[in-house]
Amino acid sequence: MADLAQLLEDLRPSELALRDWVRTRLNASIVREMATYDYGMRVDEHRCGIEDLMVARRLPEQVPWPPAEVLELTTYTRIPDGEVTPGSASWRGHVARLFAALLLVRSMNNADPAPTLAGLVASALALGPEATAAAVRYLAWCRKHEPGFWHGDEEARPFLTLGLWLLYGASPDHDPAAESTLRRAFTSELPPPPATPKSIAGAEGRRAWRSLVNEHLPTDEDRDVRAWFA
Repeated sequence: MADLAQLLEDLRPSELALRDWVRTRLNASIVREMATYDYGMRVDEHRCGIEDLMVARRLPEQVPWPPAEVLELTTYTRIPDGEVTPGSASWRGHVARLFAALLLVRSMNNADPAPTLAGLVASALALGPEATAAAVRYLAWCRKHEPGFWHGDEEARPFLTLGLWLLYGASPDHDPAAESTLRRAFTSELPPPPATPKSIAGAEGRRAWRSLVNEHLPTDEDRDVRAWFA
């Protein structure tokens, strides 16, 4: 789709925009907590691995172990309810999940990236406009290059487009015409039956995406999108 290709360029795709935003919020306390998630084993190795990824010049095609295990566990960790204000338990949880998810969503470690992407989108939205803007640039890069297991996966690809659409639509300076381009791209990419959100993203992934869609695409214009996740 020519319109989508041009829009991706206009969004200034960047592999590192989101990593560079979140690493300035990922303080030593959060890193130490993440490093303990593998039953407290090899904490120092996991911590050093996370710190290396915070300053890497490129995101790895395959996240090394350590810290791959604790990053994956971070994406599964329940984030406490409450105000998402700097330093709060909820804020810390979203910062940790955003960092872990942005690495795993493009990594060959992760054969099913669609559920991980839902967590990335949810945390970027929860952390506010700056995180959302950085995530738009990162997902524009992912949609353009299809890294990891996204490559050539026509059933999973719509989730990349949807994630970008949700983030872009929440941006304070979004252009309705560009949002329409993303809507058209998503609907044109939807796979035919028997593919379903559950078959592609799993039961938990489907629930996460359904929650995002119901909250951020509430209008009649998008009822068919909501129906796909029902």
